[in-house]
Amino acid sequence: MFGFFHICKLFTNYEYTINMRSTLNLKSDSGFTLIEAVIVIAIIGILAAIATVNYQRQIRQAQFIAIYKEMNYFRLPYQTLVDDGAGVTDFSPSGLNIPEKTRHCQFTVKPPISGSDTTDAVVCHIKNLPYLQNQSLSLTFTVNGNWECKASSGISVSYLPQACRP
Repeated sequence: MFGFFHICKLFTNYEYTINMRSTLNLKSDSGFTLIEAVIVIAIIGILAAIATVNYQRQIRQAQFIAIYKEMNYFRLPYQTLVDDGAGVTDFSPSGLNIPEKTRHCQFTVKPPISGSDTTDAVVCHIKNLPYLQNQSLSLTFTVNGNWECKASSGISVSYLPQACRP
């Protein structure tokens, strides 16, 4: 005999079964598994590592370009003193009206050698860059009035401006 309570109990059990199935299906179909999340985090970590290395290389290249531009300020005053036949004492940073040091350079200047190239006419002794301790960038003044850039052996070629690459 099916009474009202019996029908309600059957209906409630049926509804409960439907709710349990739909809840279970929803849980298995939505969200990410732990493995998927770990894979995504690993990929992001690898991309971040690559980006960090490239960023550091570009920062170092920019620092070298700034150093090279600072050194180029010496070219015109140096050439002017050569053309004017200035004395040996005029060939110094102060004689060229250029500061002796900047944020990344301690400058030294050599007077020209008559009839030959002046190797290391202008030298930037690099400072305040921990990855370049005791390194330098130099400009050589040639007999024909040209300038050649040269870096010390401890400096990676990839950091150098195009004009200073061998």
